[in-house]
Amino acid sequence: MRKTSVLISTIFLILCSCSQEKKQTEFTHKSELSEKTKNIVSELIEYGEITGRAVGYSGKKPKQWDNFTKLKRNASEKELLLLTEHPNPVVKCYAFDLLVNKRNKNSFNVLKKNLKDTTSVSTQYGCIGSMTRVNDYFIESISRPNPDNEYLTESDKNTLDSLILFTPDLVSDNKNRLLERIEPNEKYYDRIRELALKKNNSAIIAISKYQRESDIELINILLKNVDTDIQYYGLKAVKNFPNEKSFEQVKKIHFVEIKKPTSFNYPMLRELYQSIVNFKNESSRELLEKTINESSGYTKQYHSEFIWLALKKYPNEIYNGIVEQLNYTESEIADLESEWNWQIE
Repeated sequence: MRKTSVLISTIFLILCSCSQEKKQTEFTHKSELSEKTKNIVSELIEYGEITGRAVGYSGKKPKQWDNFTKLKRNASEKELLLLTEHPNPVVKCYAFDLLVNKRNKNSFNVLKKNLKDTTSVSTQYGCIGSMTRVNDYFIESISRPNPDNEYLTESDKNTLDSLILFTPDLVSDNKNRLLERIEPNEKYYDRIRELALKKNNSAIIAISKYQRESDIELINILLKNVDTDIQYYGLKAVKNFPNEKSFEQVKKIHFVEIKKPTSFNYPMLRELYQSIVNFKNESSRELLEKTINESSGYTKQYHSEFIWLALKKYPNEIYNGIVEQLNYTESEIADLESEWNWQIE
């Protein structure tokens, strides 16, 4: 059965590859490019990924950066606009980057036109390589602050947020990031609830900010899941909307986690304690003291660190004395502040 699955997957990849090769020949504006631009585009495609100025542990300048520099120096804005329609995602993304850099007035419309382009593109910056989607790359490119001034006006930003939220069946990491940071504006509630009901976990975080009793069960469904990666989203939602029904589920998660000797889900533990301290009551204090008194070894070590971080971010007099019970030395606290400074601010 396993061999059959591998064979099917292999055939699928070959078919996709052949389809992609065919698609690469379908750029209808090729005749409108200069010979020099055509040659640069071929070099961008041959390298096959987007890079920064330096890649790898040695920080070596990649050939692709030279290719990108040549495109920047030689391609006209008209050519760049045409290249945003290129079937190759590397070419498409580089062309869009340059349009934004040149503050071309058509950039926002190009983004809107490509909002549902989920073609994957490979990126390499320094030692970090990853895959992203063309639509996410475009959103991040146009949202990046410009040294002189931001490209998007406040009106553009609001329009973009609305497009990301309301475009049907939009697949985008930026959509989830927007949902997690968005403020609870009444005009977005129905759409966010619709996404939450479709099991978008980031939408459940967003809807928790409205603090409506009718949404508690959506949060608790996440908390009841045995997958700690899913519990993570439920705990982030509880942090926005501490309520007694969810507290019962938080207690159950806490009970399981302080018994684990290893295999910790660190992001989930971080959110566990930050959700606990946002209840600001005696019951939540008892959970912190339960960790201190009943855990041991690595469990106590890592849980204590997340208790410290939670109280540093969300101090409240009801937790007075808890940090002292952690028995950290001044040196250890200095190390924690250095390690978690980005989280505290």
